[in-house]
Amino acid sequence: MVIVDNNVLSSLAKIGRLTLLPGLFEDVATVPSVFDELHRDDVAGYEFVERIDDVKSYRGGWLGVRSMTESELQTADEIVDSSLAFTDAECIAAASHRDERLLTDDGHAGEMASQRGVEVWDLKLLLEAAISEGLVESEEEIETIIRELRTKDGFRFSADDRQDLLDRRP
Repeated sequence: MVIVDNNVLSSLAKIGRLTLLPGLFEDVATVPSVFDELHRDDVAGYEFVERIDDVKSYRGGWLGVRSMTESELQTADEIVDSSLAFTDAECIAAASHRDERLLTDDGHAGEMASQRGVEVWDLKLLLEAAISEGLVESEEEIETIIRELRTKDGFRFSADDRQDLLDRRP
């Protein structure tokens, strides 16, 4: 089971690779505030948002929604600060209370989650797992993902991380 934040969902949606998530995890979910963020006026209507909407479980897809419990909301209120968005705090609280992995590329959110005993994966770990599981099958496909993340999402891997991914190729 895994809780995925807005950053990772958006990145994968922008490059048309959302299917990596259910390919790696039996149960993939997020919190309601992630959907709220995706439907703000500044991002609503973008194609990547529609791709995420298409995989919501209540529309017949695989992306579940973890309704927040009172204790999870209380934890989110306790950990939110000026450098941690409430949405990230909710993802951390849900993952912590439910003993689920958290997928995030937000360094501060990842650190806060780790301090609470949450296993955290970023895009690099996700791609390493996808390569290991045969969901990404060639050097060309790895290069395409890296390039598309850069051009479509502004995401950049370090030279070492890029090489680590290429070294995992089948």
